[in-house]
Amino acid sequence: MSATPQKNRASRRVLAAAAGLVTVGALVAAMPAGAHDRGHGHGGGHGHGHKPRTVDVQLLSFNDLHGNLEPPAGSAGNVSETQPDGTVKAIPAGGVEYLATSLRTARKGNPYSVTAAGGDMVGASPLLSGLFHDEPTIEALNGLDLDVTAVGNHEFDEGATELARLQNGGCHPVEGCYEKGKKFKGADFPYLAANVTKEKTGKPLLKPYTVWKKNGVKIGFIGVTLEGTPDIVTANGVKGLKFHDEVETINKYARELDRKGVKSIVALIHEGGAPAS
Repeated sequence: MSATPQKNRASRRVLAAAAGLVTVGALVAAMPAGAHDRGHGHGGGHGHGHKPRTVDVQLLSFNDLHGNLEPPAGSAGNVSETQPDGTVKAIPAGGVEYLATSLRTARKGNPYSVTAAGGDMVGASPLLSGLFHDEPTIEALNGLDLDVTAVGNHEFDEGATELARLQNGGCHPVEGCYEKGKKFKGADFPYLAANVTKEKTGKPLLKPYTVWKKNGVKIGFIGVTLEGTPDIVTANGVKGLKFHDEVETINKYARELDRKGVKSIVALIHEGGAPAS
C-alpha cells in the first residue's frame, strides 16, 4: 500500500489506499481524552496530559476483485510482484476463499484492523457472479466483513440505478429475485463516491465519506473514482452523472471531517498505480 501524507494537510494524517491484492498499511490515530486503549496504543497518558494518546491501526486493502469468487485461470491466475533485487515473481491469485484466509490471518491479534477496498469489486465479472448481476460477490464481501470501499469505474457498468441497488438491496428490476421468497439485501458496507454527483441536483450519488469508530478511535474514509470514468464506461452507465476532480474533492471532505473532529483520514482512490512494499 502506498502511504503518502499530503503536504497541504499538515494538521491531519491522510493515507492514500490504492492497493492490489491484500496489502497492509498502518497509521497512528488519535484517541480522545479519557478513552482506554485496549489494543496496541502508545503514549498511555500517565501524567502527560499535554500529549494526545494514540493507537496503531492496521489498514488491510485490496481492489479490482471483479467478481472473481473462484481462482482465475490462465494468465490472469498470477500476479506479478517485483522483488527487492529487481526480479519479478509470479504469485498465484486466489479467489474469495484465499482472500478470506489472508484477511483472517492478518486480523488475528490486532483488534484495530480496518478492511477497505479501492473499487472495481464488481463488473467484468466471471459468469458465476455476472450472471446474477454480481449479487454473489456483494454477499461474499459481506461475509469478509469489508468495512468500506470506494467505487471504481466498473461499478458503473450497469448504471447508477443498479449501483444503488447493490448498495441498498432489492430484486433486479428486470429479472427479479434469483431465489424465490428471498430478497437481495445489498451491501453491509458503504460504497463511497465523493466525486460523483447527480447532474440535475448536484447532490452526491452515494455517501462521500464514512467514519470508522472503535473504543473512541475515529478514522474518516473518503472514496473517489476516476474523474475520467465517462471516457471508459458506456454512456448509459454514467448517464445523468458528473465526475469531479479527485484531489479537490478529497480536500473538500477532509476539511469537513476535520471540522467534525476527525483527525485521521484515509483517501480511497480508484487510480492506476503499483503496490508499494
